[in-house]
Amino acid sequence: MPIKPSPAVVRAGQLLQHMARQPSTSYSIAELARATDIPRATCDSALQALAELGLVVRRGPELRYELGGFCIALGDAARAANPILNAAGVEAEGLARTLNACVAVSAPIGNETRVVTVSDWGPPLGLRPRPGQAVPIAPPFGAVFVAWDSTKAAAWLAQADEAAPEEEPDRWQKALDAIRRRGYSISVTPAPHRIRDLDSVFEIALSAPGNEHALRREELAGRMQHTEYLATNIDDEAVIRLTQISAPVFDATGRAAVSLMVMGPQHELTGREVSAIGRQVVDAARRAAKAAGSDTGY
Repeated sequence: MPIKPSPAVVRAGQLLQHMARQPSTSYSIAELARATDIPRATCDSALQALAELGLVVRRGPELRYELGGFCIALGDAARAANPILNAAGVEAEGLARTLNACVAVSAPIGNETRVVTVSDWGPPLGLRPRPGQAVPIAPPFGAVFVAWDSTKAAAWLAQADEAAPEEEPDRWQKALDAIRRRGYSISVTPAPHRIRDLDSVFEIALSAPGNEHALRREELAGRMQHTEYLATNIDDEAVIRLTQISAPVFDATGRAAVSLMVMGPQHELTGREVSAIGRQVVDAARRAAKAAGSDTGY
């Protein structure tokens, strides 16, 4: 019989995840309770326990909480224990400088892909992920983490909505095939008439945990399934607006442990230019895997 996770530990983790999204912000108990959908009394009890461990601190007469100093020690320990994350971070910084772009390292955590670190050398405007943000691993998101694993790919495909009449019924399978063939995934900005008011959905879906935000993330995935967001084949002479390119960094078991994600510029690119960027991202992912002691998956 499987052991169920401790509810108290899960709630403490939700609080830390929420606070990590905006680490310079302090929060009242009421604000954290609303954002995480945790009862206020339970939230208060969890915060007191976290404060005793140094994971959060309580400041000021208004009793507002912020992340504590021991989180730094935990983060340093996690990095030391995760050579792939370290190597990916080094390559992300190099890519960001070379491409004058914003580059994120993401990892699959549960049924989501979550941004772990960001190297930002991009222009002032444009979409920028923040550490802690997450999207569901469901079409069209997270494909780079499932494309090389038949079991995960089948589960991912099973979450796809029925294709609309104008869409190919097997387009998600073709998208995974294209990712394996290229070595990276390509996401493009959907046509404006397909994404009305999606900006607000993106902002909410990528922000905080909790039931309301989980529903918005599901809404985001469902609506994006009926756009051209996840590209399959792009002609060299085609002109597109690139959202992002992602390549997996495989661990010693051949699992896509993290990804390098390069955010697209504000101007249009040709398919040939996109391919050139994609090759640089794949090369960086291979170097990261090799630096971490893995040469599998490629």
